[in-house]
Amino acid sequence: MSEYRVQRIHEDFALPGESAFWEAVPAAKVDHYLWLKNGYEPRVEARACCSPNYLYVFFKAWEPKIRVKYTDFQDPVYKDSCVEFFIDPFPEKKLGYINIETNALGTMLIHHGGERGTRRPVPREALAGSEVKPSIKGPVDGAYGADFWTLAYRLPLSLFEEYYGGRIGPGRVARGNFYKCGDETEIPHYGAWNPVGSPKPDFHLPEYFGRILF
Repeated sequence: MSEYRVQRIHEDFALPGESAFWEAVPAAKVDHYLWLKNGYEPRVEARACCSPNYLYVFFKAWEPKIRVKYTDFQDPVYKDSCVEFFIDPFPEKKLGYINIETNALGTMLIHHGGERGTRRPVPREALAGSEVKPSIKGPVDGAYGADFWTLAYRLPLSLFEEYYGGRIGPGRVARGNFYKCGDETEIPHYGAWNPVGSPKPDFHLPEYFGRILF
């Protein structure tokens, strides 16, 4: 089982943050490409840190071409060039997990629950204080003038208090996974930080989450 330690910082900060800061945060490498043997395995790194009031997540993806179509909150962004973070901060409570799926433009899909039939959208009001900062500034279909794209976002810790009745603090051991996908991109792909042992594409399997240490 993979293990990632979220870096603790003492003050909240505005995004995107300095590139030198993010480079100093340890990376979780999304390098287990699953199910499709098409040779497309872009290099992807995820980084995370936690301040007194926010959880920050930063992705960097090296892709020569991308697709970015969806622009509205809760759109099916997994069809675009997309990065994802799934987290269950209190696995002992058995209250399900939150999936945060974000395309390269920063359009977010975020749900909470357990099995697929029980999952519900997280309302925008629960994300008060959140920010999203992408390097991509508009819809794209193909080359975008760079070798990589980045995405940073922050989520209020109050989101987890609302859904789990507890605050994420030092010593908390969560479960989760980082993913890369693009269901309707030129070359579909499914990458994971912690391997997923399913015979068919499915990221919604918390039994394959890794350990995330706060």
